[in-house]
Amino acid sequence: MYHFFISLLAFVFFISCSTPKSENLCDTENSKFISNLLFRFLIKDKSDQCGYKVNSNPPACELNYEETHLDVNWPAIQKEMESQFLLGSGASESLIQYRPESIGAVISSSFPAFQGALNAPNGNVYIVPYYSPKILEVNPISKSYSIMGSFSESVERIGGALGPAGILYFAPHLVADFYAFNTNNNSISILGNESLATAAYNGAIYAPNGKIYYVPSSETIIRYYDTNTKTIGQVTTPTSGGFSTGVLTPQGKIYFIPLTSTRMYILDTKDDSVTIHPYVYPGGSAYISGILTPNERIYMIPHSATQVLYLDISSNEIVLAGNIPSPGSSMFNGAVLAPNGKIYPIPEDYPNFISFDTKDHTISTLFPKPTGSYRGGALGPEGEIYLAPHTTDRFDLIQTGSLGRFCQSLRLSPYWNKL
Repeated sequence: MYHFFISLLAFVFFISCSTPKSENLCDTENSKFISNLLFRFLIKDKSDQCGYKVNSNPPACELNYEETHLDVNWPAIQKEMESQFLLGSGASESLIQYRPESIGAVISSSFPAFQGALNAPNGNVYIVPYYSPKILEVNPISKSYSIMGSFSESVERIGGALGPAGILYFAPHLVADFYAFNTNNNSISILGNESLATAAYNGAIYAPNGKIYYVPSSETIIRYYDTNTKTIGQVTTPTSGGFSTGVLTPQGKIYFIPLTSTRMYILDTKDDSVTIHPYVYPGGSAYISGILTPNERIYMIPHSATQVLYLDISSNEIVLAGNIPSPGSSMFNGAVLAPNGKIYPIPEDYPNFISFDTKDHTISTLFPKPTGSYRGGALGPEGEIYLAPHTTDRFDLIQTGSLGRFCQSLRLSPYWNKL
């Protein structure tokens, strides 16, 4: 019945437009103005009509992931995330080995294997190679896997981001080539190459302007791949020191999380200008991950520092949020925000899995880490976290016990779907 109504309305509309007239269809008094607006609303055409937006504030889960990082949609993102947070947790967290195979046997390679994991529009999780010669694809519904690609067994890439149209962009680390992987047809391409410093970049960010920005490690130049012009470019202002990842905010800014750098650099993607936050970090592999929360804070997860910090975006203030129990070095590598409002740092050399509750800043020790290490992870549709095995020889996930769920639009959003 619904389809019949739309078809009838469309027929009437097009018949009424069959004889061109010079009348102004942007005039709200025009007899065709309302029928045209109604027709476009029913077919979910969100483009402007004479300056009027149709369905200009859709719910977060009706957005395409490529729309979620537009500033106009941030209120809907906030509302949806906070509603899921309020549902809290049910069962206690657990570590699940979801496949019996060993990672080494699957990729026919020695370790370390992977660093980082990304969600794709086809519903699968892609675990990004470190030394692995293959990309690991995991279906979170069936728990089946595939391997694909062919890379040299060296640290050519570290991390990346999902860009437009289901394409993953990998950050060059020990290679001059900028790789892309098309999840629609499992094809790998080289977008171009540049003369780069050794250990050039750590991860990438997909910005609202269509550019993929690469996070400087030993490089001092912020480079980007423009998905509109298909060209590689660079930001004028250089950086100093190394960074572990970047965090995109609703204001269109990327905050680079200091690893060896003692300062946080901030890139405004609206004009590619760079500013430096005044807070002084300890350097020496201090912070490894940054997580944006819907209350507009950026939580920073330590690598070898002892404290969890957050940046309040509205006040620009750095705040102490908690202390890691029994801290050490190389503790975590990556972190994932779950629908229960907790951040799960991914343990590298830290002996346990922990959670950090963004509601009250409670840090809880969950369970021991198996032999080996992980680096990064991706959130699944049931609130589970698929871990990227680095030296651990297992297929593992964290069952977070979240009662809420993040819809696909949020799981794919450039705010969180990156390393």
